[in-house]
Amino acid sequence: MKEEKREKDMKRGYGVKGVVFDAVSVIVSSITLLAIAFSFCVRMVGVKGESMENTLFDGDWLLVTPYYTEPERGDIVICTKDTAAQGAIVKRVVALGGDEVLITYDDQVYVNGVLQNEPYAQQGSYYGTRGLTGAPFTVPEGCVFLMGDNRGNSMDSRFVGVGDIETGHLLGKVQMRVGQNSDVYYNLPDED
Repeated sequence: MKEEKREKDMKRGYGVKGVVFDAVSVIVSSITLLAIAFSFCVRMVGVKGESMENTLFDGDWLLVTPYYTEPERGDIVICTKDTAAQGAIVKRVVALGGDEVLITYDDQVYVNGVLQNEPYAQQGSYYGTRGLTGAPFTVPEGCVFLMGDNRGNSMDSRFVGVGDIETGHLLGKVQMRVGQNSDVYYNLPDED
């Protein structure tokens, strides 16, 4: 009985060569699907620096969704622009185009007159070089105002070299990170 089955399988091409061909075909298809997914659906990005501590840490890996066009306050994003920061940067969206922002001397952030609840922010005294501290300003339409969570150690929109970021320079939204301590962070909207 087994020999008859083996003969039928051999005639159909399911011998050792057929099994190997099927296995290789499955592996190649899987790799192709992963390559397509990582090219068009998600990307892995590494974190360099301390500007987003204690949310993201140097050496963390982020899962980022590209084609990000509708930013919301509190989103953590990856952007690129010719800035003093050199290359892509990861920051939090603090304000959107048309929002009025006030950063006080004690690092409190007001958007449209409302004090922002930012439990993730580490306060610092890195006021920036745009003369923004203590005077309200309006974010231009089509732009976002970004800040790092580690306010005392972040080159962000408060600085002339970075400034307001046009939404077209946003490369994607951080969806998840696998941290150095094997914890997982999901990008959630601002807490009220």
